[in-house]
Amino acid sequence: MMIPKENKLAIYRYLLQEGVLTAPKNFKLEKHPLIESVSNLEVLMIMKSLKSMKHVTETFNWQNYYWILTNKGVQFLSAYLQVPEGVVPATHKKPTSKPTVSRPYHPRGDDAKRAGGPSDDFNPSYNRSGPRRPMGRGAYREGQSSTTTTTTATPQQN
Repeated sequence: MMIPKENKLAIYRYLLQEGVLTAPKNFKLEKHPLIESVSNLEVLMIMKSLKSMKHVTETFNWQNYYWILTNKGVQFLSAYLQVPEGVVPATHKKPTSKPTVSRPYHPRGDDAKRAGGPSDDFNPSYNRSGPRRPMGRGAYREGQSSTTTTTTATPQQN
C-alpha cells in the first residue's frame, strides 16, 4: 500500500514520542483517533510492517490493536527520523522519585474509646442445647439407628 511520506513520518514521530500506539480494528475509519492527519488503515498497515521487522510487539484485545515499541524499534526510528540519541519514548523514561514528606503519627480509628473488651451485658451462647447430633453425609438421620430393625417409642404417661 502506498502511504504518503508525511503520514508515515507523523506515525513514526508519534510512536517514538509515546512508545505505544493503539488503533481500533476498523479498516474503513477515516481518521485515526490519536493521529488526526492519518487514516486508520494507514496506521494499521505501517504497524503491520514494523511488527514484521520486530520493531514493535502487538497485542490484540477487544477489537483494538496495541503496539509497544521495542529497543530495536527505538534505534530504527531514531535513525530514520534523525533525532539525537538521547531521545527516548515516554514509556522508556525512568520515573522521577517524589521527595518523601515526613508526616506526624496519628493513630487510626477510635482506639481510645475501645480500650476495654465487650460490655458486661454481652454474653453470647454459641453451644447447642440437647444431645450432640452427628453431621455430614455418613451420619444416620434422627430417629434411625445403625441396625435395620426399627424401634418404636412408647408414649409417656403423665
